[in-house]
Amino acid sequence: MMATLIDGNWGDEVQLTGTLVVPVSPDPTLVKTIRNYTNALQYLVDEILRDPSSYGHFKYSKRKKKLTWTHNIRAISSRFYEELKTKFNLPGARAQDCIREAIAIVKSAINNPKNKDNAASIRTYRMRVRNQNWKFFKVRGRVVEILIGGVGYIKVKDFPMNHYRYFKNWKQGDLVLILKNNEVKAYISFKITKIVRSPSLNCLAVDLNFDEIVIGNLREELRIGTPMQKIMHIKKHCIERLQKKYNKTWLRINKIKRRISSHWKRVSNIIDDFAKRVSGWIVTYAIRNNYDTIVLEDLNGLKLKQLDLKKKSWRERFTFFAYRKLQQWIEWQAKKDGLAVIYVDPNGTSIRCPICKEKTTKTDYRKRKCSNCNVEFDRDSLAVKNLTLKLLEMWGVEVHPEWGEP
Repeated sequence: MMATLIDGNWGDEVQLTGTLVVPVSPDPTLVKTIRNYTNALQYLVDEILRDPSSYGHFKYSKRKKKLTWTHNIRAISSRFYEELKTKFNLPGARAQDCIREAIAIVKSAINNPKNKDNAASIRTYRMRVRNQNWKFFKVRGRVVEILIGGVGYIKVKDFPMNHYRYFKNWKQGDLVLILKNNEVKAYISFKITKIVRSPSLNCLAVDLNFDEIVIGNLREELRIGTPMQKIMHIKKHCIERLQKKYNKTWLRINKIKRRISSHWKRVSNIIDDFAKRVSGWIVTYAIRNNYDTIVLEDLNGLKLKQLDLKKKSWRERFTFFAYRKLQQWIEWQAKKDGLAVIYVDPNGTSIRCPICKEKTTKTDYRKRKCSNCNVEFDRDSLAVKNLTLKLLEMWGVEVHPEWGEP
């Protein structure tokens, strides 16, 4: 990461990735190539994992404090390149991409301490194409085909030109073709390097809740409603009603399965759309009000904690509330526009008094009162204030009880 001076402040260079999803024509030749590539990829991964020492070496990493596997691409290529071309009928360029992707999968499997079996399975038919091996073919400024080395021209069904223009100044990345339900989609990645400001005290905290998202700091506060009640309604009155009506027989009725699948797809679309829209709005608000740092809660391990919840309704809330996806979109949008993102420990932020740091007591639904300061707070207001204070404490800044400027 490289430091750069911008507007008198030091910032870091970060690389962002965006993805464009394009449906393409499922040509029989293309479908066959994707299937052959996936079979070759699985074969190659299994062969390397069977004896990784023959295709690389293990080295102890002092930083990670564990053994890591480093590949030998010459040994792998000389052993498998011709076999991939003859046995799986892969073009030379596709065989090279298959080897590189297999190496990445094997590294991930071996270096993952949770994967004790050192096994890896490719569950979808897919084919990766490196950025040097594909390009767009345009007619009158509109993309109509994609040229892939060793495969040829692939017709595009519906190319999203508006989204494509968004990535106009981004660097072209890899392309991944996914075959599912006799349909082929191209996932095209784009990359760009952005300069992100160094964190400062001019911050805006974000508190994520099931019903609403609260953003603010010591001076202001805004609330944004979430679609989670709508999602729970779809689950209860659409999906579960169908499953109860047909009991277990719905698993064997394709029409009902497709109907239930469409409801789940609707839920997924609602979550994705909300995450994209609200993250963009939060970042835009921060920029308009001259904030250059966004404070988020470090929610790692929250999914494990939800297993201890006794109420099924609360477990379902955590399951459907895609808090991590929302945080990822906020972070992505913020870095795209040059804002810094800081994660702080959320422990106690919703119950501690921001004035005296004592534990507050519950007085009403989402209301808490500090008996020491005799001040009543909204639970979410406490969260954004304490998140802001935690960042200020990291910088060694003291804040006065009357919420004056630090």
